[in-house]
Amino acid sequence: MSKRPSIQQEYQRQLMLRWITTVTQWLMSAGAILFVLGLVYLLYALLFANLDGQSFTPQDQARIRDNLGLAGNALLLGAGFIVIGLAWNYLEEPLVGVALLIAAALFYWGLPLLIGQVSTLPNPNTLGDFALTRIRNAAWVLFPPGLVLTVFVSLSHAIKRLRYGAGMDQTLKLGAEVSKQQVPQRFLGKCWQLPYCRDYVRERCPIYHARRTCWREGVGCMCEEKNIALALKDVRVSDDPEKNAKYIPHNTTLSKWELKQRCNECVIYNEHQRQKYQLFAPLTVGTVIGVAYFFREPLQAQVLNLLGVLDSLLARFTLMPSEAREGVLKAAAQTSEAAALVLYIALVIVVLSYALRTVETVVFKWKW
Repeated sequence: MSKRPSIQQEYQRQLMLRWITTVTQWLMSAGAILFVLGLVYLLYALLFANLDGQSFTPQDQARIRDNLGLAGNALLLGAGFIVIGLAWNYLEEPLVGVALLIAAALFYWGLPLLIGQVSTLPNPNTLGDFALTRIRNAAWVLFPPGLVLTVFVSLSHAIKRLRYGAGMDQTLKLGAEVSKQQVPQRFLGKCWQLPYCRDYVRERCPIYHARRTCWREGVGCMCEEKNIALALKDVRVSDDPEKNAKYIPHNTTLSKWELKQRCNECVIYNEHQRQKYQLFAPLTVGTVIGVAYFFREPLQAQVLNLLGVLDSLLARFTLMPSEAREGVLKAAAQTSEAAALVLYIALVIVVLSYALRTVETVVFKWKW
């Protein structure tokens, strides 16, 4: 009886989540329709309507401006609906935020550049310029959510890696059925000091008696258990580990690459790599955060310089004379200290996430 309310509450929660998911999916569909309709109307006005080449009465200008404004609002509303749907249904997808940032850049800089290649860009304060501005405004609907989603996904993935280890799948063919053993363990120890080393094998293992590691020798109890078990048959084990090394049964029929692949698929070696990740992941986090904190002033200055470089490149290649000298990015970052600090923290979080991903790749994929 005591569990029934919790089960009922869980059912209600799942029902609510399903309802929200359905609503957001409908929002995405409706948003896509509004977005396409608004964009097509504005592009038609820019490319084919010849707005700046005709003489309109004040009434016609007001009517056309209202229509362009309505299409621009539809474009912005549709973009907002799409962002809401993406944020709910694909919250932890790493490419969603990046895709929104790319789309924002495309609408703000890319489309004017493309339009300038096929047509003449409108002069300032004209109906064509009004239409183009409505298109570019979509960037301000896409950019903030894109930045937030990118930072959120990077931060959540970094936390998960630190708490639960690497999320990268590992193919374990050798020793995958062996359970952890109750043996004296040592962090980042040799193979016989890790939890998958079995007592009955270790007693007859020449690698253990030589005090070496299986991944250095290219042979071990998970890949060649029979050869390991018979290596010391009728042999008196010496108290000198170096004298026992000659009994290690090296496999001469496999190449070094094939021997390495066996280690990559071994549960013992992957336990060693998992412990290595537990060591390097906190060191990576501490290094990135430490560098970001103690060198924040020169790094923030470099970020502003980078934005200035991007501004100069965009000003050079833009086809809009009114923006040839406009430093949009750097000016936005210098508007307030809070904006610059938020941008800096966001970049640090993204760098931290990719640093952890790099460590994960090196340790679990490349098996270094």
